[in-house]
Amino acid sequence: MKQCPKKLIAFPHNADLDHLGAARCLLLKEPDACILHPVRFRQNAWETARKLDWFKTVKLDSIDFTALNTVYLVGITHLRQNQELVEAVAKASLRVIVLADRPAALPFAAENDICDSMSLTACMVNRLRENQLHFSGEDMQMFRLAVTEKTWAGLSGRVKPEDHKAIAFLDRQTMPAGKIANTVVLGMHDGQTSLYRNMLKNIEDIQPGYWPVTLIAVRAGNLVQDIEPVVDAIWSDISPPVLLLILTFGSFTRVWCRSSISQIDFREIFADFRPSRVRNWVYFHFSGAGHEQNRGRVLQHLEKNLHPDLTAGDIMSASPQCIESNASVRSAFDTMLKFNIMSLIVMQNGEFAGIVTRRDLDRALQMNLLDSEIGPYVPTSVPIVSPGTPVRVLKNLMVRYNLTRLPVLQNNSVVGIITTHELLRALPDYLPLPHDFLPLAEQASLPAPAELEKLLKLVFSLRIFHLLLRIGRFAEQRGVNAFAVGGFVRDLLLERQNFDIDIVVIGDAMPFVVELSHEFACEYKVFDRFHTARIYLEDLKIDFSSARIEHYSDPGALPQIEFSGLSNDLYRRDFTINALALALNPEHFLELKDFFGGYNDLVNRRIRILHSFSFLEDPTRLFRAIRFAGRFNFALEQDTQRAFELAISREAPEKLSLKRIGSEISRCLNEDRPQQIVADLFSAGLMKYLSPEMVDADILPGRFKLIKSLIRRFKPLGEEIDGEAIFWTGILSVIRSGNAEQILDDLGTSHSRRRLILQALSAMKAVPAVVNKTDESDTVCLYHLLHELSLETMLSLMAFSLDKRNARKILYFIMNLRAVKCSITGQDLIDSGIKPGPHMRQIFKHIIEQKLKGSRYAREEELELALQLYQNL
Repeated sequence: MKQCPKKLIAFPHNADLDHLGAARCLLLKEPDACILHPVRFRQNAWETARKLDWFKTVKLDSIDFTALNTVYLVGITHLRQNQELVEAVAKASLRVIVLADRPAALPFAAENDICDSMSLTACMVNRLRENQLHFSGEDMQMFRLAVTEKTWAGLSGRVKPEDHKAIAFLDRQTMPAGKIANTVVLGMHDGQTSLYRNMLKNIEDIQPGYWPVTLIAVRAGNLVQDIEPVVDAIWSDISPPVLLLILTFGSFTRVWCRSSISQIDFREIFADFRPSRVRNWVYFHFSGAGHEQNRGRVLQHLEKNLHPDLTAGDIMSASPQCIESNASVRSAFDTMLKFNIMSLIVMQNGEFAGIVTRRDLDRALQMNLLDSEIGPYVPTSVPIVSPGTPVRVLKNLMVRYNLTRLPVLQNNSVVGIITTHELLRALPDYLPLPHDFLPLAEQASLPAPAELEKLLKLVFSLRIFHLLLRIGRFAEQRGVNAFAVGGFVRDLLLERQNFDIDIVVIGDAMPFVVELSHEFACEYKVFDRFHTARIYLEDLKIDFSSARIEHYSDPGALPQIEFSGLSNDLYRRDFTINALALALNPEHFLELKDFFGGYNDLVNRRIRILHSFSFLEDPTRLFRAIRFAGRFNFALEQDTQRAFELAISREAPEKLSLKRIGSEISRCLNEDRPQQIVADLFSAGLMKYLSPEMVDADILPGRFKLIKSLIRRFKPLGEEIDGEAIFWTGILSVIRSGNAEQILDDLGTSHSRRRLILQALSAMKAVPAVVNKTDESDTVCLYHLLHELSLETMLSLMAFSLDKRNARKILYFIMNLRAVKCSITGQDLIDSGIKPGPHMRQIFKHIIEQKLKGSRYAREEELELALQLYQNL
């Protein structure tokens, strides 16, 4: 007998508890609907459903489709999920509503009811609550089981806010703690139950790479079908952070693994086994010799490929500042101020004796103990950690002993120090940030090494990639850490080429560079004062430096340098976007190190200093801030802008020599948009430190902004044009004092550029009036007026001194007359019997003038004319 429901609720094959919960919600909403009898149910879903009074179903072949008008498809988005039903619906004219987390791809039109949640039940519960619908205790319990199983109690990486909302509501329903695990176990057949109990008897804890891994390795006598409910039950029952299940049947081994720790990716770890993902599990199988051998093979692979948990050695600041225990409190104070640090390692007879902090010294100051030795006042009961101590242990020690820093010792030598800053940076965020606190606490996620590898190969070339790889491997062999830093890293992230590669070595870079030059068979140069060196590889120059800390004896002075760790080395830099580093050692190759939020500033297109005294400490950073803002079209961050204005108001650039100011302005002139950057320097009030007259950009020649395009126009000539000399000519041309020579000397301008600028400044005074009186057709006069001038001088005349009519005369000379020369040389005249002397110049001048007037001579004709002129002298 056919049944005639008007509304039908249907599941996919192998439906789970979540489908069942969603169907119940639909039934509460549509009480007159019927449920289609499922062909297959997951074990826990079936064990739950068969005990529910409302779970009354109709079979597909008993339905009269002519009476049916609406079908709800719960989780069915493809034909194969319930082929018989989909084919039957396709033949009828029905309203079809698909409740799923993605659009349906079915052979008929359907209304997609998309759930913005991982769990369909969670979505439906939230909707019914909004409609003020009340649930029974039985429904609440079933919904909670469904959402918990689907989202793994909210721990799944795919969980969404709607899921958390439903979980928070359903948690009001009290349930025994083991209910979920027991529900999962319910309904297992004898083989599954036996395997489940066997697994619980073989639990062991291992710690590969200091990670807490629960290992269950069992040998089963009989092959058990459908193991997934068993491993699900184990996970639910013991709730470990990481679970590794090794099941051996004869020589055949199945491995199920799962982790709630985001840093552990089993698909990557066991990639050689070609694993697949089964819901939340990573699964693979293989054949081997036997249980013990297969177990050993899996664990060996795990040890080899599982990246260790972060340790003290990964996050510590290397080369911490030390002081002897017999030093005075005053000396310790001075050292802390000198290096802008809050603690010092205290040594006694070459061994670690304790840590003294600024707080300790403040107390000594209050007690008038400045001239006392610090040794007696140094706490000695500080916990000591090694480079291999996991970060989780460091956190425990700091909390337990109320510490803000820990020394790191290796073989009784101090190798580093860890502060709460390093520790907080290292601790991962296990949960997403609450939406109510975004964007306050939101940070851009750092790109992974794999992303940076692709970017490096895209922006640069395989050559640069393999070069950095070789340097990292060499550093590993020498037992040091190497990092690419600064502008190279910044421009890589901005997808801009920058072949100025700077590498920081933790320790002394000098011997490292010497050995590296032998390895690469290349030349090198050492700069002892700054502990830097450079190697020369064909067309590349790579600079190396020791990780160092700088201190300034006076504002504006050049820094004094001492060895330090990476974070201190980066902290001394001008802006956060330049304080990024890429690890080069193989284990962490291309890991981005960002201690100060530089990547986030790149993403948000802003310039930010690392501390509020940065511009006062080194006023050249004022010029660099303008330059980088102009180059990248960035803006100064709010506090940076305030610090910038404060430094200007305190006349900080007055402490700079004219040479350093000129050097910074020269760098601005070599940018792609120098005219805009120079205008910004004027607006910021920085150009007046070059000359008091430089207070307004309007003082510059009107065509100053056209210099770049003018230089590009003459590139086809194939001559190297010193654009910087032309810019400096324009700047110095407006100084009324006429003291250009002295300014160029003070700027430290090179002799060749100085000559070009002074020639141009002189020509700008003398040439315009003569050019104005000279007609373009008077080629001889035009030639004699201009032929001794450099190309830079003529471009300066066109840009700064001449109107369009007279500039066209210069252009005519450059394009048509400048290349006019004699084909013969002085040696040719001597070989022809003409004696050397001033008359030679008269001969060449006459020949050139004839050619300027239109005469054309072959080389032999020029020589014959020269002999005639000589005879007529």
